Amino acid sequence: MANDSLAEGDDVVMAAIDWMVKLQSGAATEQEREACRRWRAEEARHEQAWQRLQSLSDRIATLPRALAHGSIGAGDTRHRHNRRFALKTLCVAMGVGVLVAGGSDVVPWSALMAEYSTEAGEHRRVVLADGTAVELNTATAIDTAFDEQRRVVRLHRGEVLISTAKENDRGYRPFVVHTRLGQARALGTRFQVRDSEAGMRIAVFEGAVEFQPAGISSGHRAVRIDAGHQGLFNGQGLIGDLSPANEDAVAWTDGFIVADRMPLGELVAELDRNMPGKLRCDPAIANLPISGVFPLDQPARILAAIGRTLPVQIDTFTAYWITLRPRDKT
Repeated sequence: MANDSLAEGDDVVMAAIDWMVKLQSGAATEQEREACRRWRAEEARHEQAWQRLQSLSDRIATLPRALAHGSIGAGDTRHRHNRRFALKTLCVAMGVGVLVAGGSDVVPWSALMAEYSTEAGEHRRVVLADGTAVELNTATAIDTAFDEQRRVVRLHRGEVLISTAKENDRGYRPFVVHTRLGQARALGTRFQVRDSEAGMRIAVFEGAVEFQPAGISSGHRAVRIDAGHQGLFNGQGLIGDLSPANEDAVAWTDGFIVADRMPLGELVAELDRNMPGKLRCDPAIANLPISGVFPLDQPARILAAIGRTLPVQIDTFTAYWITLRPRDKT
């Protein structure tokens, strides 16, 4: 279960919410407004979090002043539990969801308050209490719950690569990853779980995994995935057939995207996950093949390389809105 500390990325969202509610309360001083402007100017992600919250200004404005004062507390002396209460209050006011800098458009507050999380472009490795290693890809959030009977990781969003530990000094405890579409049970393994719009992708590199779809009431059985295979799942089960697992798909753990005649649209989608703002690809060029090894921490160089090698024009409207489209013919 989540601890009392917040991930660094969550602090940005919390701070943006603090400022928004304080300024909406009707009691903000000019000095506080200036302090907010300085905070927004400090880092690009501060301004992005502010702008995303600002887009919900009509709904935030409905927050009662008494709630705003009571939940935020006084100045810099407020405690973390006051900030957590503020987030929950705002989530109710906004209809359960809250926008988060660098993530998908709407993220549940459970993901914002997760035990371990990453921002857009961030990758993190954590070692759990039993020795299991978990690699978190960009914009990922997980919680853990270990007891005497089981080991559980709950994936709120994003992608993880898990290398489970062997417990030789105690009775076996199942290792299970809970997702929105079902449960993946590890059978002594190294495996990837990725939550996407298309579904839940499970790729197994060592051992095996059993995925039990969430819709078990309708009689759907668990699907076993052995090493070297992967599958895409929805709440009812496997979509299509199992296919060969691709180790290149987890090159992000080393800071790279490996493309072997990858459609440009797929590469752009991967870059978009790792960058603040929005990066889009015109459907007219989405199927252009591209190959290479691309460092995730150098998105500008990757885009420049795309522009040099493919008939693509890169339109930068702002630092947070970039579109790739067919190059103009001259």
